[in-house]
Amino acid sequence: MKSALYLPKNVMGPKLLAMAILATLAIAGPAAAQRTQGEPAKSKIQAEAAAEVASEQAEAARASAQTARDATSVSGGTYTTINQQADAANKAANQAVNAAHDARSAQSAAQSSANPKQGAVEAREAATAATNASLQAQASADAAVEQAYPQPAPPPATAPAYAGPVKEEVHATSSPPNSTLTNKVDFNALDTNRDGNLSRTEVSANATLSADFNAIDANRDGRITQRELAGGK
Repeated sequence: MKSALYLPKNVMGPKLLAMAILATLAIAGPAAAQRTQGEPAKSKIQAEAAAEVASEQAEAARASAQTARDATSVSGGTYTTINQQADAANKAANQAVNAAHDARSAQSAAQSSANPKQGAVEAREAATAATNASLQAQASADAAVEQAYPQPAPPPATAPAYAGPVKEEVHATSSPPNSTLTNKVDFNALDTNRDGNLSRTEVSANATLSADFNAIDANRDGRITQRELAGGK
């Protein structure tokens, strides 16, 4: 019979799995032991489930230690920080394995002794220790892999190719700046609103004024006066 503490493999990642195990074991701690004081069958089930959890965490820790050892192949026989991480992962894996053995011993005690409650408590404590050791082994393995196979830095941004100085576009006009056009333009005819000035709209019908408007408009107020038309300032 399986307990709710048992979590099958490949259901979640190792870290999430371990967090879930720790949370479950914490809930099923002293309070659960107190509830099962008069229920030895339940204590035996809890001990079995905790032992299974500890065994799975020990297996995960051994896999992490192997990953870390594989990463040391890039060291070329030199003892580096990668080897240090591999040693740490191996040490944590051994701790997880020992905790799993303790959990199995506690399970056996729960099955055979007259007080299975104590065996269930010890099995849960061993499962927690195995889980913590498995997390340490995985962290060390991750660090070893990152140091052995660092991610390449992103390439620098490429500057746009230099295209030379920007040349300003020059427009030729039919008349020189501030040219005297009084004799060529009927100012009053173009001044349709009789305000004494010629706007761009008013000179739009005159190709010469339209082309040279900016040159004639000496004060750049957007209007041409008779003085400006005559070439004055």
